[in-house]
Amino acid sequence: MNRPPAVFFLTSHGMAGDHWFDWLPKALGSHSEIFVYMGESVRSKYLHERSRKERPDVVAFAEFLFDLGTPYTAIGECFAYRSYQLDPLRRRFGGQVRFANILRDPFCWMEFFVTWRCNNLNQAPGVTTAIDHEWAVARHEEFAALKLRPYSREDVEVWATYQAMHILNRMKTDEADNVVNYRMEDMVGDPRRLQELVAWLTQGRIEYDRAALEAIYSWVDTPWRAGARVLADPAAIRQQWPEWKHEAFAALVTQATRERFSRLGYGE
Repeated sequence: MNRPPAVFFLTSHGMAGDHWFDWLPKALGSHSEIFVYMGESVRSKYLHERSRKERPDVVAFAEFLFDLGTPYTAIGECFAYRSYQLDPLRRRFGGQVRFANILRDPFCWMEFFVTWRCNNLNQAPGVTTAIDHEWAVARHEEFAALKLRPYSREDVEVWATYQAMHILNRMKTDEADNVVNYRMEDMVGDPRRLQELVAWLTQGRIEYDRAALEAIYSWVDTPWRAGARVLADPAAIRQQWPEWKHEAFAALVTQATRERFSRLGYGE
């Protein structure tokens, strides 16, 4: 009864309203012995306690989760951190705290990234704090130097597309030896892969029964957000790109990035 909860973190490079990034924490949290906490990826957008890019000290946050999760077998934070930010956890807690990085097809991921920003990051009309931050951190000088399609502040689709492609290159940090990667598409398509992730995160303490899995997998194709989409055909997404997006991809996405995604099983 006095055993501390299994604390875990899920990382990614952004949910951006992707239904499957909603589905996974909901699947984890559907178990009565797993507490899922997702507040840190949202609260700065509204409470203004820190900047949009800042996160709490990850070691202190893990200690907070140990305390908060006392009544549960496992507790985890989903998607507020990036995998490279979690190195201190291993040094402080060893195997007591586990984390996994969730991958998504790059073309689907970019589509959600851009659409989320075109939709004002789900904030109310007239509230611009989140999109102001996105504009401020975009690599405008780098994009201008490549002589891509020009844009203004109001051309969100254009500069968000360039920023998404830039971030694809930064995802190489997820290849570190201490990062366990799971493809979202694999878990959506195979309950065994979800069970494998759950076993890893909870240190083998939790396994779903058949009824739980049937419920979880009945949600795969049913978005909860108004106007949300399920994107599972990256080739179709790319075929619909205008020419300026193809030109940007050729200029911005490095060969090393393309090869990395190919190794992960994602084709162009």
